[in-house]
Amino acid sequence: MKTKVLAGIGAVIISVGIGTAVYAQAGPETFREMLPFMREMHPNLGDSDLEQMYNSCHQGGRGFDSPGMMHNSMMRY
Repeated sequence: MKTKVLAGIGAVIISVGIGTAVYAQAGPETFREMLPFMREMHPNLGDSDLEQMYNSCHQGGRGFDSPGMMHNSMMRY
């Protein structure tokens, strides 16, 4: 009985983890798709400033080891 419960809990945890990763990968990918959201968040910046911000946040690869958005400002404990 305990094994079935633990297996069920493990399956749920794995499913939620995979679902979260897939959901995180979905979303606007290009500058053109992100521009309306960026204008809303930073109304005082011009399009060229927003494009420069987008490029600096998306340079290199993806992941925690690559340079990009919030990588330099993350607090490490």
